[in-house]
Amino acid sequence: MSDFIVPPPGLVPDAPAPAEPERTVRVPDRIPALRPPAPATPVPSAPPGAAAPPPPPAPPIRPHGPRTAWRLRSDAGHDVTVRSRVVVGRDPRATDAAAGAEPVAIDDPARSLSKTHALLEVVDDRLLATDLASTNGVRIWPEGEDAVELEPGRPTSVPEGAVLLLGDVAFLVNRAPDATV
Repeated sequence: MSDFIVPPPGLVPDAPAPAEPERTVRVPDRIPALRPPAPATPVPSAPPGAAAPPPPPAPPIRPHGPRTAWRLRSDAGHDVTVRSRVVVGRDPRATDAAAGAEPVAIDDPARSLSKTHALLEVVDDRLLATDLASTNGVRIWPEGEDAVELEPGRPTSVPEGAVLLLGDVAFLVNRAPDATV
């Protein structure tokens, strides 16, 4: 009998661990009815070395007339209704990009949400999401398609029935019932 203790298989790696990627994209596993999205690969907007084209202007906000309200629900019990402009995060503050937006704090024990993570707004009855330079990003995962990572500062339309991923927190997006606002 030997006095040497043999570690279980897999405990001591044979090769050095791979280098940590620059930006870790976490895959949510909190909505069991949904499959986790494939990692999003941002599409470059210009060839390397060329000047990037300016982002298109944000759609104008229609100040009057009927608006559709949108409802975001997570399996953790977060329920957010967006009627106009909402800024979300762990402890959101209205920034220049989110001026006049209602702050909505989302409890995130994993701290995958930035303090001020994203702007959600209803424009011409569409829900637009804008990543406010968050650490763990904003992704839109339309049903039957691959997830798309948003470019910070660029408003992007969120289709009904899509999953909106804010950091590790996943929200199912639908029009709010009785949206006669």
